[in-house]
Amino acid sequence: MTGHEQAFAFGGCVVGALVAYGSVRLSNAPSHRSVRESTVAAGATGDPAPDAGGSVDPAMVANANLTESLHQCSESLASLMGDKARLEQQLDAEHTSEADASRAARARRTARRDPSQSDWKQLASAGTIRYVLPCASFNPTPEVLDRLGLGQTDVPAIRSAFAAAREAAWAQIGPLCATALGGPADRVGLDSCAQVILDAERKTSPADADNAMRAVGAVKAGLADPSTLPANDPVGAAFLVFTGIAKDAESQLASVLGPDDARAAVFGDGSCSRMSEFTTSGPGSDL
Repeated sequence: MTGHEQAFAFGGCVVGALVAYGSVRLSNAPSHRSVRESTVAAGATGDPAPDAGGSVDPAMVANANLTESLHQCSESLASLMGDKARLEQQLDAEHTSEADASRAARARRTARRDPSQSDWKQLASAGTIRYVLPCASFNPTPEVLDRLGLGQTDVPAIRSAFAAAREAAWAQIGPLCATALGGPADRVGLDSCAQVILDAERKTSPADADNAMRAVGAVKAGLADPSTLPANDPVGAAFLVFTGIAKDAESQLASVLGPDDARAAVFGDGSCSRMSEFTTSGPGSDL
């Protein structure tokens, strides 16, 4: 109930009580005149006046009723205000709970896109490679920026970091992709080369491709050193690069935006970065 509604309810209660009081006064006005006329008449004839203590003044009764009505109005208004306060507390608690749940859900999605070493141990045991590839052009809507907790002034730095990370990765991935294709890789692009390289290796040695993926998982989990990866293995070399692109962009942004905003820009829910997942002896999937 709003303040206007509360005032209206209380005002209506008061008006009702006053109307009732006025009705009683009006209805008893003739009796007052009759009492006064009888008193005067009695005084003129010498008869004794009626005993004042033996009658009840209607005005006093009406006044008592008005007081009681106003008291009841006050109690009713206090009850309504108490209900309003409890309802507002309940709504605030629900909104807080919803906000907490939303933040928790976003945190889980971000964590899935940015695996910890513990996550990598589980991924490695399943023979799974997961990475986020920053988009080629960061052009977010105001709604996306708000969801990521970023501002329009952050966009140029993010766009620059994404481009630099992709360019550095392409310098290493491009030749591997060209070898797998048997020709220039520019027509395929960075986003598709992981699948191209993996498919080419699986055609010649599926077991080696799977072993290379598990080896990269072990490196990311901190269980092995990058030097343990098979020499000249295109799958191992490619996935080691792909799993480091997002971290490269995040590192560049951290010095400009700070660590929290940098992580949100790269891994946050709604960012244009694309997550891909590849599993041993199976096709990759974009998520």
